[in-house]
Amino acid sequence: MSRALRLMRLSEVLRASDTTTVDALAETLKVSGRTVRRDLATLREQGLAITGESGRGGGLRLEGDRGITSVHLSLEEVVSLWLAARLSQRTSTLPWSTSASTALTKLLASLPRSRSRALTSLCRRVIIGPPPTARMLESLGEVPRDALAVFETCFTSRTAMAFDYRGREGRSSSRRVEPHGLLVQSPLWYVLAFDLDAHAPRMFRIDRLSKLRRLPSTPFEPRRTVIDALLEPGFDWQPLMR
Repeated sequence: MSRALRLMRLSEVLRASDTTTVDALAETLKVSGRTVRRDLATLREQGLAITGESGRGGGLRLEGDRGITSVHLSLEEVVSLWLAARLSQRTSTLPWSTSASTALTKLLASLPRSRSRALTSLCRRVIIGPPPTARMLESLGEVPRDALAVFETCFTSRTAMAFDYRGREGRSSSRRVEPHGLLVQSPLWYVLAFDLDAHAPRMFRIDRLSKLRRLPSTPFEPRRTVIDALLEPGFDWQPLMR
């Protein structure tokens, strides 16, 4: 079981229990008590109100309402919900679409101010564009999940990335870029980037990227000028969040 899944399982067990112990949690999760104590510390850092002693005999409990108000979502999870709601609104009129937007607005308001600012900043870098044309869809390829995971990490952590890129004519090249923005024309996605070697803004279709890797020693500060330089005038571009 991965650590992310274990943390999710641990939070579920805490929600289902009035009081429990480290030993009981370790037995349920099939891990050591040391691992449980480390995971409990992580959940506390994420905002879960876990009270009690974490020693062998201490009683632990999750305080407060165990319903929807006690769900703690990561920044990436909130962005994914926001993106899904906005895309559904742009592509069709669905029941409860207004309620989805209202719920997300309430969720944003419930976040601590620092996380709210981080979420708003991230969402403003995601641009929703008009639906793609049939010609654009003809050459659409599959995006490997591992490549998508690398992009998500670089985009969120504001670090540069490197990859091999296959151009429209099929020619390949190696690139090093700062991912300043993301253009969504579902199901097409484009990285709005600053090319570190060309020293200029460049756009890359994400299904044409391969061998993605992070450049953790090359951080950057997102610039709206890079995004605007790559958006063709006259189209209905909208940020994910205003």
